[in-house]
Amino acid sequence: MGVNKPLSASAIISAKKQAVFRFILLQFLLTFLISLGIFYLAGGLSSYSFLLGAFSSLCPSFYMAFRVFGHKKIRPAKEVVRSFYRGEAGKLIMTAVLLSLVFLLIKPLSAEYFFAGFGTAILSHWLSPFLLKN
Repeated sequence: MGVNKPLSASAIISAKKQAVFRFILLQFLLTFLISLGIFYLAGGLSSYSFLLGAFSSLCPSFYMAFRVFGHKKIRPAKEVVRSFYRGEAGKLIMTAVLLSLVFLLIKPLSAEYFFAGFGTAILSHWLSPFLLKN
């Protein structure tokens, strides 16, 4: 019978980083697949509107994950908390800018599918506890 050694802090952080970035990649892939389904069912306008809405939520989420988990070394708790605050502030600003840019620059746009994509991407974060527990 072998004795299991506890994982080091760096090994735990590395595993969490990989899980978070895998989850974000999964969100991008699921969004793309849903968009393809919408393309076949409702057409191109609805599909790219959905995709733009989802990416308006997922790109800032990727920024936040990179801001918090993008460091290679173990950092003091104060620095980690600062990363969370800066990442969240940047995420909110990026979300507002992306939403504004899409509505100002993209014509035509199906607002229903845009907000459906945005909402789907936000609601997909609820899956993270189930997918990140390993």
